[in-house]
Amino acid sequence: MSKRERPYGVMSGGEKLAYALGDLGSNFVWTFCSSWLTLYYTDSVLMAAGLIGTIMLVLRLADGVSDIIFGALIEKTHTRFGKARPWFGGTIIPLVIIQLLVYNVPSGLSNGAKLAWIIVTYFLLTVVAYTINNLSYHAMLSRISLDPADRNKVSSVRGIFAFLAGLLLSILTPILLNSNGGSKEQHAWTVTALVFSIACLVLQAITFFCVKEKIPCSDEAEKKDISEGELRKGIHALLHTKYFYISIIVFICTYILNGLVLATHVYYTRDVLGNADLYSIVAVVSVFSTIIGISIAPKLFAKMGKQKALISGAVVYIAGCVVGIAGATKLVMVLIATVITGLGLAPYVAGIFTFAPDIIDLLEQQTKTRYEGLVTSVNSVGTKVGTGLAAATLGWGLQIGGYDGALEVQASTVPTAEIVLVYGVPIVMCVICMIAMSRWDIDKKLGR
Repeated sequence: MSKRERPYGVMSGGEKLAYALGDLGSNFVWTFCSSWLTLYYTDSVLMAAGLIGTIMLVLRLADGVSDIIFGALIEKTHTRFGKARPWFGGTIIPLVIIQLLVYNVPSGLSNGAKLAWIIVTYFLLTVVAYTINNLSYHAMLSRISLDPADRNKVSSVRGIFAFLAGLLLSILTPILLNSNGGSKEQHAWTVTALVFSIACLVLQAITFFCVKEKIPCSDEAEKKDISEGELRKGIHALLHTKYFYISIIVFICTYILNGLVLATHVYYTRDVLGNADLYSIVAVVSVFSTIIGISIAPKLFAKMGKQKALISGAVVYIAGCVVGIAGATKLVMVLIATVITGLGLAPYVAGIFTFAPDIIDLLEQQTKTRYEGLVTSVNSVGTKVGTGLAAATLGWGLQIGGYDGALEVQASTVPTAEIVLVYGVPIVMCVICMIAMSRWDIDKKLGR
């Protein structure tokens, strides 16, 4: 459609691309940390895997509280740049600077001081900078695209670019690390973090300058601050709808699936398949299969509905895990399993970020008020808690398996633990998703 023909609130192709680049940029921080930070702490800083997993989980739980706080702040924001957009733009530079601090634990510190550095920098990255950046980014979706079908398309494009970041990271990270001394060298991590931080800065700047909110804060309804009573009313309505809880459960499970498997494969290819260089191959296959699935997800949503599409995705993912367990030590079988699980994950990557706009529409129908920031915090809570649980599960699983980052050859129990992490735990997550999505019938409530 031309600009004149396009309905108000429907994004152009260029706007979709610019918006998606923001998620591409954020994943040069988020996916890099989710997939590689544990390896940095265990193999370069030489911290215990179980301790690191526990720290990450505790801080991510605190992160869930900060999501609600910053969601409320977004509700009270009214500027000429919009409601969520100024928060997004204002956190880009702090985000990349803090990432550099996270990946530069001073080697001369005592173990206690190193632990303090890890806790403080990880807190600033996840609980503060990334929370505000990501929460405001996703809050923008309900304000830059006002049509539900258009949001599904925008979310699918965003999902493709998020996994494109995973593809680039899986190829570039081993190259950057190995060309600068390997994963045990601090210099290698410093260079790698710097490259990805610059990429995040550039890509998110494009999003900020090229994407505008379509609901102007100059409107009379928008100029009024949401009163404390209205905010309490919104929180009450949110906490009393089952879709709030379904959304959080599915987000947590999805991010455990994605974060745990990506991070474990860094160890799995080395300890189970016997060749660390195979990580890039497995990761590329995973990303490509997921991108293919994401590209057809809007058609699946249109034909089957979001509920059935996500339940079907969980069934496909479980089938992939069964294949993986049967051939856990064989590269060909692992790759086949990776293709199947990637296709099963795709509907979730494409669909879960449309949960919040749906809930926003439902609460507006019930309360006559739009709560973009508050409801979008649901996404962020699920993302952070899910990723935290993924990191904790990885750390605890490696610890139980007897992993020691100082050893060149791991104990025989470590490969078994890694197989359980890659294929066993995801089966449980998929079953939980199927049960949760069987209760998702919000389209009926909205009369769609």
